[in-house]
Amino acid sequence: MQFTQMKRYFYAIGFSCLIGFAIPTYADSKSSSTDVKQLIQKAKQGDIDAIHKLIAMYGKGETVSKDDQKALQYSRQGATLGDAQSKYMAGMILLHRTNPSQQDIAEATQYLTDVAESGHAHTQATLGSYYLTGELLPKNMALGIKWTEAAAQQDHGLALNNLGWMYYKGTGVKQDYKKAVEYLEKGVKQNNTLAYTNLATLYSRGDGVKQNHKKAVQLLEKAIELGEEKAKVNLALAYYQGLGIKKDQDKAYQLIQEAAVAGVPEAIAMLQRSQTDAQGCREVKSMVDGKVYTAIECPIT
Repeated sequence: MQFTQMKRYFYAIGFSCLIGFAIPTYADSKSSSTDVKQLIQKAKQGDIDAIHKLIAMYGKGETVSKDDQKALQYSRQGATLGDAQSKYMAGMILLHRTNPSQQDIAEATQYLTDVAESGHAHTQATLGSYYLTGELLPKNMALGIKWTEAAAQQDHGLALNNLGWMYYKGTGVKQDYKKAVEYLEKGVKQNNTLAYTNLATLYSRGDGVKQNHKKAVQLLEKAIELGEEKAKVNLALAYYQGLGIKKDQDKAYQLIQEAAVAGVPEAIAMLQRSQTDAQGCREVKSMVDGKVYTAIECPIT
């Protein structure tokens, strides 16, 4: 595919600023089959450490077959004992079900709120991100700001990034580029990959800081080094336009391909649209029963 076919999508997208949200993670859980039986017995006796290990084992499918329902069972058991980590995991498992019911969402919200109110920064940042984005929980800017600010006060990287994003976009707060830079710089100190990516956007655009494309590239490269696939889309733009780095369209295309393979939506969309253009196809929209449908028409070959 000729890279020039993607040109208009690069200029249309530009450097993006991103909000982050948390996903469930499990502790180390490697054990032998004998250990599993012992852990189950200990869990029945209320041993919190055993409960934590069983949650992780069933959640990740290590030593035992992956079983989210059993992971939830042990999480709920730990939660009834007042254990904050178990409450957090119960909430995350419930929210990340394929189709969580309203009851699941209500139960998860209660678990996560209990832990957040105890002052746990990661849970505060998690709740804040879900409320801000409307991902997994109904969008609620007031609660999103409340929990994001609470976690940011404890220097939580995700919360610092999201607060920086809010001030940059003027979402829920008065737009303030200087404050955006302040929070993103704090997020960078906590090695938050999206904070690196977003601070790069501000340097690229000269928003709140003196425009510096080389600095933007350095920040993006660090974000990628730390595993942030979304940063590859912005770095590809820098390579494509020669912003702060030697122009290299092949490298730009390579980065877009890598980001698409990693599941970054913007990269996937760019590849799909460029392929459509290359084949002489076009999008055709139609309305049926008040709903808009999009189809792709391609020449017959």
